[in-house]
Amino acid sequence: MNPIDHILSKLSSVRKENSGWSANCPAHDDHKASLSVGVGDDSRVLIKCHAGCEAESVCEALGLRLSDLFPSPRKKETAKQIAEYNYLNIDRKLLFQVVRFQPKSFRQRRPNGKGGWIWNLRNVPRVLYRLNDLVSSKPDDIVFIPEGEKDVERLYSIGLCATCNPGGAGKWNKLSDDSALSDRRIVIIADKDAPGRKHALDVANRLCEKVQEIRIIEVPGDHKDVSEWLTDGGTIEKLWELVDDSPLYDGNTGARSESSEGKVDDRPAVLIDTDEHRVVRDAITALASDPEVYQRCGMLVRVIRTEQETDDVSFARGPATIDVLPESNLRERLTRCARFERAGAKDQVIPAHPTSWLTKSIIARGDWPGLRHLHALSESPVLRSDGSIWQQQGYDAKTQVLFFPRTEFPLIAEDLGLDDAILACNELLDVVGDFRFEAEEHKAAWLAALLTPLARFAFSGPAPLFLIDANVRGAGKGLLAQTMATIVLGHTMPVSSYAHDSDELRKKITAIAIAGDRMVLFDNLKGLFGNDTLDRALTSTRWKDRLLGKNQEIELPLLPTWFATGNNVQVSADSTRRIIHIRLDVLEEYPEDRSGFRHPNLLEWISEQRPRLLTRAIIILSAYLRAGCPCQGLTPFGSFEAWSAVVRGAITWVNQPDPCATRQGLVETSDNSTEAITQLMVACLQHESCKGDFAWAKVLRMLYPDDPSHMPRNEESEQLRNAIENFVGCKPGQVPKPKQLASKLRQHRRRVIAGVYLDVLPGRSKYGKLWKIFSP
Repeated sequence: MNPIDHILSKLSSVRKENSGWSANCPAHDDHKASLSVGVGDDSRVLIKCHAGCEAESVCEALGLRLSDLFPSPRKKETAKQIAEYNYLNIDRKLLFQVVRFQPKSFRQRRPNGKGGWIWNLRNVPRVLYRLNDLVSSKPDDIVFIPEGEKDVERLYSIGLCATCNPGGAGKWNKLSDDSALSDRRIVIIADKDAPGRKHALDVANRLCEKVQEIRIIEVPGDHKDVSEWLTDGGTIEKLWELVDDSPLYDGNTGARSESSEGKVDDRPAVLIDTDEHRVVRDAITALASDPEVYQRCGMLVRVIRTEQETDDVSFARGPATIDVLPESNLRERLTRCARFERAGAKDQVIPAHPTSWLTKSIIARGDWPGLRHLHALSESPVLRSDGSIWQQQGYDAKTQVLFFPRTEFPLIAEDLGLDDAILACNELLDVVGDFRFEAEEHKAAWLAALLTPLARFAFSGPAPLFLIDANVRGAGKGLLAQTMATIVLGHTMPVSSYAHDSDELRKKITAIAIAGDRMVLFDNLKGLFGNDTLDRALTSTRWKDRLLGKNQEIELPLLPTWFATGNNVQVSADSTRRIIHIRLDVLEEYPEDRSGFRHPNLLEWISEQRPRLLTRAIIILSAYLRAGCPCQGLTPFGSFEAWSAVVRGAITWVNQPDPCATRQGLVETSDNSTEAITQLMVACLQHESCKGDFAWAKVLRMLYPDDPSHMPRNEESEQLRNAIENFVGCKPGQVPKPKQLASKLRQHRRRVIAGVYLDVLPGRSKYGKLWKIFSP
């Protein structure tokens, strides 16, 4: 039995609709047949409860799993190229092609200038299909906009003017320019499925302020699109009848509808008067209809996608960032969502602008019912804590993450196992095959650094910083960091200069928290790395600080994965326990002159392979989580237990070394204070003056008498003097002071070193506080 028949057999009150079925929802007490059931392009069952029940709840009520909605996997067929669609600019120059394959799939490619192709559209402007035919058509011709190029060609074959955007449903916003449609009459032909209808509405909303009129139609019968309908006997005369019978599009975000009295405005009305709480409430209710406004930790925010200019003056979509919604932009958005009115003379209601007190009151509210909470942005599919993956562009209510892809990713299956994860791991490690890691565990640490930002919404708690250092410049530290960023983000990692000053670093981290950056790199470290502000950021997932330039405290999620690069980096003692070490070891005088790499332009190759590589990384994590996170018997990693259980566990599960094995070497090479206190403890154990109870003032008087000729010269005394001077950090010829030594030692009291520890005893002697060496 196929999935749709199986599902329908378990439902009650099933009734056939135009494009599917309706039935009573089993997840709640349903008497209105609020469950819609349909079949998607990939033959999976599509279910939606209009009362708000999640798909998982519906399946659970039927005794099914989500995987039961999908058809049984079939043996993959070899893809065969069956069509090419050329996209030309206004000068008829080929910009790129959309290539259609059988089984049905699409890929884009651009000419490389040498007679070949590059299979990506990086920095290529997205234009309308058959742009030249559209521009040369008569201004009075109605323009049809179906979903894909095949439908456009079919409409042209019957003498109609048509166009579409590259990429299909949901990609109209990636167009560089749709001004060729300005002041035209438009008919949008929606594909008869949920994505097709949503795409039609999106196109209508984006064009409604630019064109004369818009109509949205669907072809009759069970045909999914206009090509199927025309093939099965549909005619141009019947198509024009559908157009004539359809109403003008009447959207709620600026679309227009004509009536005998002129324009109709369906925006909700907000009356501005002295009843301020009602005015604010009504304005917020209207604002909730704006799909681009969110609330985040007591702030109204928006998502900004930057534009990047290229050498040929074309524009490409840049990375998305979260930005606090300015008051002026809030005012603009309010007028888009509602019409504001006030009382005029003789009880007349006249148009009004949103007032300053209204916008300030809305911003100060702190909580906005109806507005979605935005936790973070992601340009890759979102991994959840149960191993499921949000792969649909848009907002995921479970994680409160907005999936904002800049490329298409292959669908990741649900039935993943250990063999799939191991195969994916081997493919990823092949990416860094030319890097000279100090040991295999350092390569595993690179894999951990790659998986951490992808797993960020699947565990609660902080993640460690990943320090990439090397024995020599030119070893490839920066390139190694950007391999991870290119896979995860699709672009280079944001770089921030490390500030040794704690207050300055705090301001940088606050800006990072507001922007919601997923990955942050401290590049080319100099001097000692680590301070109290960095330590706080690495063990926190919430960041509280004063908003720069305002007397307002904010508390934000702090979820980036932190990276740092440098040569032979020295790390402060408190920071080493928060760091995973990735070490490159290149024993060449001029490492930058190396050649013979498998991928000479590694980042460009990764960009082309990004959809495959990123899905491989998610497969490792998803398979491990779906397997129930099998115990790997790992030693605890304090402060990072949740990260260790997910990322570290997944890596050892696929037969890789423990990435935390690199930490001990970092401690030994970076923690000078540990080396110094160890030297002092060993010297104390060997010196008679430190037996039993002793005072440091008396020990120092014996080691440094007033008469230098009486200074003890035996080996044990020389060793203790050197250890004390090194521990205190004395200048050459300077005698350590008892208070200086005792003050530094208090930072290490009761710390077990070399099998013993120092502690202060109660009471005092004439030489001051007494100390003693204890065994645990």
